[in-house]
Amino acid sequence: MPVQVRIFIVRHGETEWNRLRRIQGQLDVQLNETGLMQAMLVGEALKHIPFARAFSSDLQRASKTAECILQYHPNIVLERDASIRERVSNPPLAEPPIINTQQPPCSIWVNYRGTFHIPKDQRLRWRRTGGVMQHPRNILIVSHGAWISVLLSALRANGLVTCRRGVEIGNCLNTGVSIVEYSRLSSGGDGALVGTLVQFSGAEHLIRQDLHIQTVNADVSYSRERTR
Repeated sequence: MPVQVRIFIVRHGETEWNRLRRIQGQLDVQLNETGLMQAMLVGEALKHIPFARAFSSDLQRASKTAECILQYHPNIVLERDASIRERVSNPPLAEPPIINTQQPPCSIWVNYRGTFHIPKDQRLRWRRTGGVMQHPRNILIVSHGAWISVLLSALRANGLVTCRRGVEIGNCLNTGVSIVEYSRLSSGGDGALVGTLVQFSGAEHLIRQDLHIQTVNADVSYSRERTR
């Protein structure tokens, strides 16, 4: 089955609050020096992907990461969208809680099999095209760790996406790249699109540079605690 749409979902680069394992939620925290370097590296890693459209959360840590990626794609206009902000509500401003560093990297909703409502503003839509496209349409989305984990887990739980063998949904790393491929069940233009998660939070661009990888996502851990 030829791939019709390939979606690259990237988490933003590191912030100082990420480094301190503090919950950010929808607070507009900027990238730190490491985060800027990560954003440049993921941009380098994706520079050969011919993106058709690009979206990001309107929070600066995500939009700045997207801008670093799109420096190699000058004809693509970044579309900032508040609906893909982090899903965690704002923590207290005075003293944000700190996540226990002894916790293992969390794997949120991995075994979830119940009903999960996906809000309309978090459903990705694209215009149907007649026939089968000869080349896949590549779409970039830059968002936040909990948003990405929840979205992909919900899609899988609802049977809208399957995971390629060996791919698991777990902790989403800073500038980790997840890839969902949509193919048609039949060769005709009216065949249903089926989604496959072929990569989750790939960070080879960081590993090659021996750059520190923050393995604890405070926002995801906070979401998990709230849903217990």
